Formats: sequence, C-alpha cells, structure tokens
Amino acid sequence: MGTAITLFLAEHAPELAQAHDELYPERIPENIPLSLTLLYPFAPIEELDDYLQMARDFFASRHPLSFDIAGVAQWEGGGAVYGVPEPDGQLRATMRALWELFPEFPPYGGAAQDPPPHASLTLDGGDDPHTLLSRVEERLSGLLPAHFEVDEAVLMGEHEPDVWRVLHTLPFQR
Repeated sequence: MGTAITLFLAEHAPELAQAHDELYPERIPENIPLSLTLLYPFAPIEELDDYLQMARDFFASRHPLSFDIAGVAQWEGGGAVYGVPEPDGQLRATMRALWELFPEFPPYGGAAQDPPPHASLTLDGGDDPHTLLSRVEERLSGLLPAHFEVDEAVLMGEHEPDVWRVLHTLPFQR
C-alpha cells in the first residue's frame, strides 16, 4: 500500500471542493478531497517509520504556503483538467526540496520531470476531451480565484487498494 504527501484544500474553499467532487466523483470513494499533491508516491506504508521524522522536520522548517487558484488548464492530449496555483514559487520550491530530500521517491514514480504544482479537478478527458476544459470552466464560474493559506501538509496512506486515509499531519513552521 502506498503513501502520498499532499495539501488539503477543501476546507479553505468549500464551494470549489463541492465542484471538485462533482467533476471528479471517483475521488469520493477514495477519500481524496480537493488537494494538491506534493509527493506521490512516498514511502511504502511498511517503511513509513523510517521516513516520518524526516518529513516532520522538513515541514516544521518551512513557512506556511499562500497561493490562489485563479484558473484551470488541461494536460496535453485532452487529459485531466486541473487548478493552476498562482503564484507557484513557494509551492515549487517546497516540492523540489521535498523531492531532493527523498530522491528514492521521485514524483509520480519518475514519470514526470519537475511536474508543476496542480490541483486535479477531473480524472481524464472522458468521452469528450475536447470540451472538458470549457465544461470545467463553466462549472467553476464565479468560484475562482480561490485563496489558500495552508499551514500543514497531510501524509495519506492506502488502507485498502484505492481507498486512502490520513495517517499524519505535518505542520509547517508556526
């Protein structure tokens, strides 16, 4: 079973979180709210104790994150639509430092080099990938920009395949 380090965004923007659940209903049974992944996959659950204190210390040494999701974008080829955080400098620096601290867990298993920070809003392009972006923009009309002040990361783990739960919170420097 896997783990991930993420930022929960749902409580900061409940209406956007509701739209996320409507647009990405697959996440509901997985127990994954509107969020922004910092590192996935992280340590296997059976090895988590070896890395937990390092992760706690990492976040305790960093300032809370502040950003807006002001727009959306779509991955190439009619893929998933995601919220774009702006400014993304603090997020990118945090993600890159986390990846550097844990090089044995490259982001997305090494499938993406330096992936941008993003808050997934849909699974994929579905049956009509060419209109997905406009459908998401229409659903989010009036909800963006959404502002986020995030003072903790969340370590999630699978407790059964594709069903996640919070294992630990990792507070930022206070």
